[in-house]
Amino acid sequence: MLRWLFILAIVGRACTIRIPLIQFKSEVYREPLIDGPIRTTAVELEYVEQRVDNFDPTNDATWQMRYYRNDEFFVRGGPIFVYCGGEWTINPYSLQRGHMVDMARTLSGQMFYTEHRYYGLSHPTADASVENMRFLNIEQALADLAHFVTYIRERHPEFDDSNFVFVGGSYSATLVAWFRQKYPHLTAGAWASSSPVFVKPNNFEYKEIVGASIRSVGGEECFQRLARAFSQADQLFANRNFEQFSSTFRTCDEVNDDNPYDIQIMFYSLSELLAGLVQGHRSGDIEGFCETLLDPAYPDESDLDAFVRWYTRRVFGSNPSPGDCVDFTFDNDVEIHRNATWGSPATSSAMRQWFFQTCNEFGWFETSASRFQPFGSRFPAEKFHRWCSDVYGDEFTAEFLQANTERKNTIYGGFNPNVNNVYFTNGLIDPWRIMGIQNDVNEHSPADIIPDASHCNDLSSNSPDDSPRMREVRDRILQLVRLWTGLDE
Repeated sequence: MLRWLFILAIVGRACTIRIPLIQFKSEVYREPLIDGPIRTTAVELEYVEQRVDNFDPTNDATWQMRYYRNDEFFVRGGPIFVYCGGEWTINPYSLQRGHMVDMARTLSGQMFYTEHRYYGLSHPTADASVENMRFLNIEQALADLAHFVTYIRERHPEFDDSNFVFVGGSYSATLVAWFRQKYPHLTAGAWASSSPVFVKPNNFEYKEIVGASIRSVGGEECFQRLARAFSQADQLFANRNFEQFSSTFRTCDEVNDDNPYDIQIMFYSLSELLAGLVQGHRSGDIEGFCETLLDPAYPDESDLDAFVRWYTRRVFGSNPSPGDCVDFTFDNDVEIHRNATWGSPATSSAMRQWFFQTCNEFGWFETSASRFQPFGSRFPAEKFHRWCSDVYGDEFTAEFLQANTERKNTIYGGFNPNVNNVYFTNGLIDPWRIMGIQNDVNEHSPADIIPDASHCNDLSSNSPDDSPRMREVRDRILQLVRLWTGLDE
């Protein structure tokens, strides 16, 4: 069932679930899952004081940034690993399992896990209003990390003989790659797993790879049935069979063509369910979806019925109540995301903060602009730009974002960064791969693609089910850390 909190309404003796669209988005934007046995429990929560504005010396406001520390394996001279948080709440488990933990144990390393400003419980301002989120941008976040390194070195003389190595996954992998580029004197190297480094408003390639990954893992028949299901759903709406359409997808209110953004956000949200499945893929996930779609126990059902059978179970669970529904309303979704108070569904899920960054700096809007994907054409870039301006203000236009993304690619180099000692890794079936580095940048910043892997899978520990290529990649980062920190001498 979908993550985060459900909005519940008691109707008679039944408990009816009214699901907001924010939960569909949280299928894609969340902390990378790190698998593996627990290696240690010696994790402590600490705080470092940061400036609200790292670039205005006249602004003396500060805030407390959270971070976790694990020094169980550290021996003087060992590397200092910093796992950088992204658009999520940090937790101690990421310093207890996974390949970074395995490397720290092997190399007698120290470990930290930092929380990104405005996410989790690291709140620099009284709320997440647009005025206050002017301090939420990549440059401020990089400066926070620079101060963190300086603070740790000043506080811990036992680290005088050690080098910092940064590790990141997804957006935080972009963070560590750009940190190494901007502050090379503060870290010996960085591992960027599934890092989107090229920013652009219209990321239509994302849904292309979602479809291609379903085709490659689940088979052609599964892909074609999915495409036909979306086509049949589109036809229902085009034929103005609004009542049947709404009943099929259990919408809380009947969908019609009064507001075109309602149907756009609905088709986008349906596609996000598949995006979350592919991006979070573990062995059997895509295969299980295709087995459901092609189940021979239902020989007479339509392609749409087969998809809805999977959709209903995915969204509502195996035993939904008759009144359970999804609120596929554009205006309601906008209203939820306008709530700037800490603890609201929009801020506690991190969606208000994250989409502010995408509307302001990155874009990466997963549109239906390509015909080489199975989800139809009903969520164009226009939908995203309208959403941005409705939630954050009229200045967040398509032209505003285009200019900002072009500036970011100019500053950091896009697909051609001038950076050394960064290892870029991507999974072949990861939809974010297309925005990442897939070929060696130079002899000191290599890149590897891992077949059958998706988003940040390589951050996990080795397991018996891993491919030889996955093990090679994890071995390579271990050897690179030795090289960067001088431990191979």
